[in-house]
Amino acid sequence: MQADTSPESAASFASRRGIILGAVGCIGFGAGAAVVEHVWKRKDMTARFFNPFSIKNFDLPPVPGLLDAAGKPVPGFSSADLAGKRSLLVVWASWCPTCREEHKHIVALAKRNLAPIYGVDAKDPPARAKYFLARYGNPFVAVGADEHTYLQRALGAKGVPGSFVIGPGPVVEWSTYEGLDEEVIEKEVAPRLKAKAP
Repeated sequence: MQADTSPESAASFASRRGIILGAVGCIGFGAGAAVVEHVWKRKDMTARFFNPFSIKNFDLPPVPGLLDAAGKPVPGFSSADLAGKRSLLVVWASWCPTCREEHKHIVALAKRNLAPIYGVDAKDPPARAKYFLARYGNPFVAVGADEHTYLQRALGAKGVPGSFVIGPGPVVEWSTYEGLDEEVIEKEVAPRLKAKAP
């Protein structure tokens, strides 16, 4: 039996081949787009390239369900809360061993009432943050949930802990990405918190 080699047959074959290749291409493109979208969301690429926060412009919500000793909700905070005064900003997480080690020093510092201390709870499940502060004490006047680590990264901290003396503006006047201890607090933190705003 002789194969059909007419121009009409060749055109029909080319048309079917084009449809099949087009369909495969669309499926491949769709799958590729889905993978890229998944990785983009999982790795939080938008935040990496377009961080909406800076020390002069941020707003952190409270940790859901976090209560103070009187049973009142502990608020979150924003850049407006830091403006016009000195304060200490501490980036922490319940799962961080160094944060647990430094926490007792922060609690002791809070009792001296030198300046307000704000907590930035970075990428921490609310239940664990609440347990941590209930067990070890809450030295913070407000605790903001930094679920996507926007503020943490805006401050230049690549992990936890991170501590920042904030001056009027607000501006970062001093920082460390290591745990606080008595020596660092007495030499670096306390004198800056005592300084009067210009």
